[in-house]
Amino acid sequence: MMNVCKKCGVELDINMNYCPLCGHKANATSEAPLFPKDETYDFQVLSNVQKRKVFWDLSLIVLVAGILTSTVIDLIINKNITWSKYTITVGLALVIHISLIVFLHARTVPLLLSGFIASSLLILLLDWINKSMDWAVTMGIPLLFCIYLIVLALALIIKKSRQKGVNLIAYVLLAIAMTGICTEGILSLNMHNALTLHWSLILLVCMVAISAILLFIHFRLKKATDLRKFFNL
Repeated sequence: MMNVCKKCGVELDINMNYCPLCGHKANATSEAPLFPKDETYDFQVLSNVQKRKVFWDLSLIVLVAGILTSTVIDLIINKNITWSKYTITVGLALVIHISLIVFLHARTVPLLLSGFIASSLLILLLDWINKSMDWAVTMGIPLLFCIYLIVLALALIIKKSRQKGVNLIAYVLLAIAMTGICTEGILSLNMHNALTLHWSLILLVCMVAISAILLFIHFRLKKATDLRKFFNL
């Protein structure tokens, strides 16, 4: 014979003392739940500052655990730090950038400047561990500088945009195209001692075409309700 929860009506096994759905006692007549509301964790009641702090704490725990785990495994298998130096570098970069985003989220320029400096130092440290300073100075840091500069320009453009819609997608696509130009340009200068652009130009043409369409749609539409009229819906 099956019991029925008097709170939510779920059928219960005869050996169940509590309802697995709502937490009420199987034979209880009161409406008091097993877990009072004031004892449950409600993320929504936290302020934005508290939410960012919780996110930072959880991210820090996960990343530090990942760094330590990969390092220990590397030491056990190879008796030395070999491949784990890359996971350590990536993990430290994520910790630094998440910390900057959490504590400097409203200050774009200091955030990006601090991120660029921290990333450059980590690349230099990785090159120093590999006993070679060529890659960081000739390619790594210049590429980082271009990426952070593009991100800064993108952030400022988005911030100054009065109307935000599909134009944001267009700006991001153009930023991706410029990143491709910078990447191929820096690589070609260091590998061939000449500026040669191939795939990045194709990427640029595609992104410019798509962005032009998106910007046309954005500036053509004055209100969100005009989408039906614009597309004849």
